[in-house]
Amino acid sequence: MTSSSSRLIAIIRCGLLRARDAWLRFWFEPADPLPLGLIRILTGLMLTYSLCVWGLDLQAFFGDDLLQPREAIEMLHEGNAMFSLLLYVPQEWMFAALAASILVSLLFTAGAFTRVTSVLAFLITTSWSQRVPVANFGLDQIVGLLCLYLAIGPSEASLSWDSYRRHKKGLSTQLLPSARLALRLLQVHLCIIYLWAGFAKLKGETWWTGEALWRVIANQEYQTADLTWMAKIPWLPYLLAHITIVWEVFFCALIWNRTLRPLMLFIGVCIHLGIGAFLGMWTFGLIMIVPYLSFVSDKRLRAFITWPSSKRRALQTEESASTSE
Repeated sequence: MTSSSSRLIAIIRCGLLRARDAWLRFWFEPADPLPLGLIRILTGLMLTYSLCVWGLDLQAFFGDDLLQPREAIEMLHEGNAMFSLLLYVPQEWMFAALAASILVSLLFTAGAFTRVTSVLAFLITTSWSQRVPVANFGLDQIVGLLCLYLAIGPSEASLSWDSYRRHKKGLSTQLLPSARLALRLLQVHLCIIYLWAGFAKLKGETWWTGEALWRVIANQEYQTADLTWMAKIPWLPYLLAHITIVWEVFFCALIWNRTLRPLMLFIGVCIHLGIGAFLGMWTFGLIMIVPYLSFVSDKRLRAFITWPSSKRRALQTEESASTSE
């Protein structure tokens, strides 16, 4: 074998080893579980809220002969994959099932028995949303997605009753490979959601022309604030529509750039808060922001959470120093 061939083989082998190491670091490099703890709390609160909303008119939503009868659900999903434990719950036990679901959701939010309650939270949100497909919207789907990855990752390792009970502190500093895996899965899934959402919009002519956003603004069915004043600035809704498309399609690529990441997250927060403020879909707008915590530096999150106690310690130090003087 010639020296040039040996050199080429060595270069290829070195490149493959570097690629393997980068792949393993991307998925399994130990990470701080703090973002998962925050995501668990916010997801659990939203799940609890959703269950309480179901309970406002439980019979209308889940009665055997009301909004969507059991037979209609079974016919709708015949031959398709569908999962809902509520299909096996008798009508007279429905309120008890709701009460048990809320209890599990609260335990999950607090991080109590999290290895069990995280799995149950995923089964609960899937069961309740799939039981009434006509009321199954983006909120339920994102909550289910978050519960799934929280069940995979060690969300109990930080900001939880489990962590406090084991280590007498709720803010663990231990780095875990499983935390990185769960965060990466959530990040990649979010990228896929935005990519396909952008492609889906591009199937419609109005997103190419920029008219789509104006049609939503002018539709009084969705209005919670009058934005028809934009008719006096016709280029603005068209510009916002194009920015939305570009942001969704290229989010999956640009979010990994550390310089552009704050801008991409800021645009996303503005879009989803706008959906809540102007279209009345607050729950969906807020739950879509929750996965953004997986992209925020764990050091910044930890500094933000511990800032009050750090400031208090600093004040106590200053007071003790002044007293000694």
